[in-house]
Amino acid sequence: MRKTAEWIVGRRNQIFAGFMVLFVFCLFMIPRVEVENELTSYLAEDTETRQGLDLMEEQFVTLGTAKVMVDNIDFRAAQELADRLREIRGVSEVEFYEESDEEAEELGEVTDEEALRDVYRDLSALYSITFEGEEEEAAVQHAMAEIRDLLEDYDAWVYTTVDKDDSAELQREMGVILVIAVVIIVLVLWFTSGTYAEIPIFMLTFGMAAVLNMGTNFIFGTVSFITNAVGVVLQLALAIDYAIILFHRYMEEKALVSSEEALIRALTKGIPEIASSSLTTIAGMVALMFMQFGIGMDLGRVMAKAIVMSMLSVFGFMPSLIMFGERYIERTMHKSFVPRIDGWGRLVVDVRKVTLPVFVCAAALGIWLSGNCPYIYDVNSVESAKMNEYLTSKKEISEKFELDNSMAVVVPKGDYEREAAVMAEIEELDQVESTMGLANIAVDEDEKYVLTDRLNPREMAEVTGMDMETVRLLYRFYAWKEEKYGAFLDSIDEFEIPLISMIDFLYGEEENETFDFPEDLSQDIQDMHKQISEARNQLEGEEYSRLLFTMSGPVEGDETFATIDRVREIAAKYYNEVYVVGDSTSDYDLSKSFLTDNVMISILTAVFVLVILFFTFRSYSLPIIMVATIQSSIWINFSMPTVTGTPMFFLSYLIVSSIQMGATIDYAIVITNRYVELRKTIKDKKTAVVETLSQCFATIITSGSILTVAGFLIGQMTSNSVIASLGTTLGTGTLTSIVLVMLVLPQLLYVFDGLIQKSSVKWNIRRMRRIHGHQRQNARPTEGR
Repeated sequence: MRKTAEWIVGRRNQIFAGFMVLFVFCLFMIPRVEVENELTSYLAEDTETRQGLDLMEEQFVTLGTAKVMVDNIDFRAAQELADRLREIRGVSEVEFYEESDEEAEELGEVTDEEALRDVYRDLSALYSITFEGEEEEAAVQHAMAEIRDLLEDYDAWVYTTVDKDDSAELQREMGVILVIAVVIIVLVLWFTSGTYAEIPIFMLTFGMAAVLNMGTNFIFGTVSFITNAVGVVLQLALAIDYAIILFHRYMEEKALVSSEEALIRALTKGIPEIASSSLTTIAGMVALMFMQFGIGMDLGRVMAKAIVMSMLSVFGFMPSLIMFGERYIERTMHKSFVPRIDGWGRLVVDVRKVTLPVFVCAAALGIWLSGNCPYIYDVNSVESAKMNEYLTSKKEISEKFELDNSMAVVVPKGDYEREAAVMAEIEELDQVESTMGLANIAVDEDEKYVLTDRLNPREMAEVTGMDMETVRLLYRFYAWKEEKYGAFLDSIDEFEIPLISMIDFLYGEEENETFDFPEDLSQDIQDMHKQISEARNQLEGEEYSRLLFTMSGPVEGDETFATIDRVREIAAKYYNEVYVVGDSTSDYDLSKSFLTDNVMISILTAVFVLVILFFTFRSYSLPIIMVATIQSSIWINFSMPTVTGTPMFFLSYLIVSSIQMGATIDYAIVITNRYVELRKTIKDKKTAVVETLSQCFATIITSGSILTVAGFLIGQMTSNSVIASLGTTLGTGTLTSIVLVMLVLPQLLYVFDGLIQKSSVKWNIRRMRRIHGHQRQNARPTEGR
C-alpha cells in the first residue's frame, strides 16, 4: 500500500490530467444517456403485464385520452364548453351529457338524472376526451395545448398523460434540491472542519466523482428516472465521508512530517480503511441487483459504480487538489467548532439499565409492526408533501366523480363469437362496469345488432336503410366475389355476412368504382368504414384482439386482485393464450414479486454485511452487535406506517432497507472500531465509551446529517411521489440509525465487553504458513513410500 501511495503522489500531475480528460469525456456523454420514465418497463420479462404491454404496443393503436373537471360552472355553460372542446382539431370525442330532443324542447329539463350525475354534480363538470391519435403524436400534443388555452379562464383540473413530462419536471426539482443540499453540506463541513480550504477540496472531489458516474452510465444504455433523479444526491450523501476520512488522516500526519510524506502516509492508511468501509455500502447496492423487479438492478449497479467512482476520485484526484492547495490549507486553519460530548457519553453509560430493555422491547415491537406494514403498489396512489398536477388532478376529480380503472384482455384474434362470450361473462362480475370489443359494439340505436353479427339481407336492410332488392344484389355480388358459391344454391335471403365484412366490401368496391352509390349512402358507408377502421386499430391487431373492460373500486387490493384472477379464468376457458393488462395487473405482479424480493434483499444484505464485518473486525460477536443495532433501526423505521395507518410504497421499503443497512452500518463501524482501539490502552470501559463518542461525534454527525438532510429535502421538495417516498423514508431511517448508534450501540459494547474480548479471532499468518509448510514437508516421504 505504501508503494501504491508513493506512485499516486509521485505522479499526481499526470493523474490529474487524466481525470480532467475523463471529466470532459463524461460531460459529453451525460446527455446521451437515455432515461426510462415507466416503471412497468422494469417488470420481469416473464410477467403477464410486461408480455401484455409489449403485445399491445406492437399490435394496437392506443389513442390519447384526458379527463378534465371544471369547477364552478352551471350546466348550460358546461354543455357549451363541451361543444367548444369538440371543435378543437385533433379531438375525436368528448363524452358529456347529451340532451335528447325532448329535453331540448323542454329547455334543459333533464330526464336521466343518474347519467347526469356521472358527469355533472355540485357545479362541477367532468369531460372525458379522446384524441384522434396516440399521445406522442404532434397533432395530439397541439390539441392538448389548445385545450389548456381554452381552459385558462376556468377553474379546471386536467388529468392526462398526453403532455405529462415527469422527467423534465423532476430534473428541475432535483436541481433545486441539489443546490440546497450543497449549501447545507457546506455549512455542515464548515462546522466540522479544521481548515476552510478543505471545503472546496471536498466539493471539487465530489463534483468529479458525480460527473464520472453520470457520464459512464452510457455503458448501461438506459437508466430509470428514479436512478437519474436521486443518483447524484445519494452519491453525495453516501460517499462524502471518504474524502473526509482521507483529509483528516492527512492533517494528523502533517503535524509530524512534510506535506508530501503526510499525504503518502494518509493514503497508505486511508485506502484500506475507506475501501473496507465502502464494501458494506456496495454490499447493500449489490443486494438490490438481485431483485426480480428490474429497478433494483438499475439503481443497484449505478450506485455501486458511484461508490467506486467516489473512491477513485478520493484516491486519485483529491491528492492533487491537496498538494495544489497546500498553502491555503495552512492559511485557513482554525479551531474546531465541534464540541466534546463527554457529558453525553457518561449519560449513555448511566442510563443503560433503562434504555437497553426499552430498546429490546422496541425492536421486538418493531419486528411485528414492520411485518404488518401496509404496502401500496400503484405508483399513482402514493401521496407526498408536494404533488404534481397529474396526481393533484386525480385526487380532486376522484373526490367528486368515480374514475374508471381501464383494463384489457389480449387474446388471439379470429373468433368473434368467443370474444363476445368472454365479454358477456366478464360483464357479469360485480366489480366490472362495462366491456368493449369489436364483438359487442352496437350499430343501431336499439342495440339489436353488433358490429360482428352475421346478418341476412333483411337484417342488413334494416341496419343500413337500403331497399331489399339493392341489398340482395349486393349479397349476390359479394358471394360471387368471395367465391361463396353455396349462396346461389340456396335462397340468397338465407345467406349471412358479418356486418363488418360487408362494410369493408362496400367501401372497397366503391373505391374501385365498381358501384356508384347515391351521395348520402356513399357518405354513410365512408363514415361507417372510418369508425370501423378506428375501432380495429384499437381493438384488433394482426394476430391478437383486445377486449377492454372498466372496473369500479380501488386500483389495488384483495378484491381487485381476485376480480383479475376471475377475468383470467373466464378468458382461459375460451383461449389457451390470455394476457390481462392494466394498472391493476401491474400492481398485482409487483405485489407477488415483492414478497420474494423483500426476503431476498433482507437476507443478502445482512449476510454480505456480516461477512464483511467478520473479516474486518475478526470477531464473532461484534458483527452481530452492529447488524442487530442497524437492523433494529430498520424495523423501527418501517413500523411508522403501521402506527400512523399510512400505506408505504413497496419500492421505498426495498430500496431504503438495503441502503439503510449498507450505508448507516458505517456509523456503527466508526464507533466500534474506535472503541476496540481505545480499549487496548484504556482499561476502564466507561472511560472508553465516553472517549469513543467524543472522538466519533464529528464523523457521524457530518455523514449522518448529510444523508438525513438529503432524504428529507427530496421527500419535501419533489412532486414525484415515488422519489418523495424514497427520500422521506431514507431520511427517517438514517435519523433512526444515528440515534441508535449514538445511544444503544455504545451501551451494547459496554455490556458485552467481556464477550467481545473472548470472541475475537486472532490470525497469526506467519505461524499458519509455517504449519502449512511443515505439513507439506512431512507429507512428501509418505507420498514416496
